[in-house]
Amino acid sequence: MRLLSAGLIYVAVSTVAALLLGENAGGLNWSISFVSLVVGATVGIALFFLIAPTPVRLGPSAQSPVAAPGDHPLARYRPIWLCLVGFVFAIFAFRSFCWLFYFEGGNIDIQSPFNLGDLGLHLTYIKTFANGVSLWPDSPIYVFSKLRYPVGIDLFNGILTNLGFDLRPQLAATGLLASLATFYALYRWGGTFTVAGFLFNGGIAGYAFLQTHQFLDYQGTSHVSWKSIPLTMFVTQRGLLYAIPAGLLLLRQWRVKYGSDSDQENQLLPVWAEYILYATMPLFHIHT
Repeated sequence: MRLLSAGLIYVAVSTVAALLLGENAGGLNWSISFVSLVVGATVGIALFFLIAPTPVRLGPSAQSPVAAPGDHPLARYRPIWLCLVGFVFAIFAFRSFCWLFYFEGGNIDIQSPFNLGDLGLHLTYIKTFANGVSLWPDSPIYVFSKLRYPVGIDLFNGILTNLGFDLRPQLAATGLLASLATFYALYRWGGTFTVAGFLFNGGIAGYAFLQTHQFLDYQGTSHVSWKSIPLTMFVTQRGLLYAIPAGLLLLRQWRVKYGSDSDQENQLLPVWAEYILYATMPLFHIHT
C-alpha cells in the first residue's frame, strides 16, 4: 500500500499546491507547475517511507501465497483467478486509454462512443488551466458562470501540459497508472472477486454472446439500461481515476482503524495523509 498511498498523495498535494500558488500568481506558469510537482513528490516520498511495508496477500484475509494444510481445496487456485482477472483488466486498460483519442488524417477520433461529450470537455478544461487563466477560472463553456465542475485531475494534467508534456501520451499514462492503482486498491479491499465485480458488472446481458457469437455492445441497446462501470464511468468521468483508488484506500484505512483488520495497524496511514485524501476528494470527484 505504500506505493499506492504515495502516488495518490503526490497527485493530491501537487494539484492543491498548483491551485493555491496559481491563485496568488493569477494562473499557472512553468515555475508554479514545476514547484507544485516537486512539493507533491517530496510529500509522496516522505509518506512512502513512513508507512510500514505490506506483506504479500492473496485476498482480504490470506497472508501467504501458499495455501495452508487446513485451507479450502480451491484456495490453491487463487493465484490463477487473480492472474486471469488481472489479464482482462490489463486488456481493458490498454484498449481504453492507449486509444483514448487519436488522429486519423485531419480528424481527431475518440475511441469510446460513451466519451464523445466528456473527453472534449475534459480537454477543454486541461487546456484552459495550461494556458494560465486566472484561478479559480470562469467556466469555459457557460457565459458569466464560474467553473463548478470537480476538475482536480484535469488541473493535474494541466500542470503537466503547462510544463510541455504532450497531451495524448500523458492522458494515456494517467489512465494506465490510475487503472493499476484501482486494480490494486480493489484487490486489497476485497480480493479477486471484488476486482471481477468491478470489471464484469454488466449483469447477464453479456450472455447474449452465447447466442450470437459476435463481440457486440450488448449493454448499449435501447432496451438495456445496465451499463458497464469501467466503460461508461471510469473511462469517461476522469475524476474517478483518483476518487476510486483514494476512496478505497480511505475505506481500508477506516476498516483497519475501527473494524475487523485491527491486526494491521502498523500499515495505517498517518493522520495528516488521511486528512489530505479525504479533504481533496471534492476537488477531484465531489460525488464520492
